[in-house]
Amino acid sequence: MIRCMVFLLLIACAACSPSRAIAVSASEAQERAGTIARLATHIGSVSTQPEVVTDAAAIVIEAQRIEAAAGAIHKALPGVEDQTPWWAALLGWIAAAAALVAVAAILWQTGIGAAIRVALGWIPRPSLRDAALARDVMETSNPATIREYIAAKRASDPVWEAAWKRTEEPKPCTTLPPLNP
Repeated sequence: MIRCMVFLLLIACAACSPSRAIAVSASEAQERAGTIARLATHIGSVSTQPEVVTDAAAIVIEAQRIEAAAGAIHKALPGVEDQTPWWAALLGWIAAAAALVAVAAILWQTGIGAAIRVALGWIPRPSLRDAALARDVMETSNPATIREYIAAKRASDPVWEAAWKRTEEPKPCTTLPPLNP
C-alpha cells in the first residue's frame, strides 16, 4: 500500500501544469498551421487546375486563422492560474502527516525521543516516582526495601511487569511421585 501511495504521489508531482500543457499544444498547433499554409501555397503555385488553386487559397486563409487563434491563446495564457485539484491537496496533507508520524516513530524507537524529552526537562511522573523510590531503597536510614521497590515498579509499569514475569525462573519440583502405588 505504501508503494502505491508513493507511486501516486510521484505521478501527481510529476504531472505538468495545465497552463504549460495549453502553451505546448498552442505552439504545436501554430507550427502545424504554418506548415499547412506553406504546403497549400506551394500546391496553389504549381497547380494548373483552377479548383485546386481556389481550394489552396482557402486552406492558406484557414491556416492563418489557426495561427492567429494560437497566438491569441499565447497572449491570454499569462492570466491563467493553475489550480491544484482537491484530491492532490489532500494527498499532499496525508503525505506530510505520514512523514511526521514516521519521524516521530523513528525518534521514539531509537531512543532519541527520550533523550530530547530529558534534555527539555520533560520527565514523566512515573519515572520521577520510580527514581525517588529507588533512591529511598538505597538509603540505609529509610525502611523501604528492595521488595517494596519491585512491587511498586510492577504496579506502575505493565511492560516491566511482563518482563518480570518472563524472566521468572521455574521452580524445581520438590516432591517426587511414588514409584509403586
